[in-house]
Amino acid sequence: MKKNIFFLLQGKLLLSIVFTIMFFVILSIILLEQIDIKSTKITETSKKIPILVETYEAEKMQVQEEKIELPEYTNLPREWKGYEVIGKIEIPKLNLEKYILSETSEQALKVAVTKTAGPRVNEIGNLCIAGHNYIQTFGRLKELEKGDILILTDTYDRKITYQVYETSKVLPTDTSCLSQETKGEKEVTLITCTLGAIKRQIIKAIEVYD
Repeated sequence: MKKNIFFLLQGKLLLSIVFTIMFFVILSIILLEQIDIKSTKITETSKKIPILVETYEAEKMQVQEEKIELPEYTNLPREWKGYEVIGKIEIPKLNLEKYILSETSEQALKVAVTKTAGPRVNEIGNLCIAGHNYIQTFGRLKELEKGDILILTDTYDRKITYQVYETSKVLPTDTSCLSQETKGEKEVTLITCTLGAIKRQIIKAIEVYD
């Protein structure tokens, strides 16, 4: 009798173990399926993210373009003696007015003054403009002093006044004047050679606010 009860209990225990194992197996299968579904959704979402980013970038660029969506070249020629014009500089003290060309080369410098580094005309950054030390271009830059005025006009007919805050002479190997660290300001740097091209005459100016 005791043996029968023992075998009966043993059988029930075995069944309980089997059912418990089956329960955990089924539960594991269900969990794995859920994980697989979630990972599939994440993968599908990650595939869509670049498209959303690209769309956002395109929209952002479109907005930026709309901010300067003005008619161009209503006030300036598109070209001057075969070179693209990107703006005009006026220096009242020197009675000087010159087109700014987009390309810096020996030939272009014989025609006008040229952009050597920096942003577009009248944009945030340090617009660096080079010119030969001819009287008709930048030959009289040494006469400028702190407080003197420069006026730059861009191709959208936007005119901004800049005030000279620093004048210096540097060696040709010193390129620190080209730095674009302007702390969000609009700056202009004028560059020409001294007599004999021993040094560079540097004039730095910053936007004047109303």
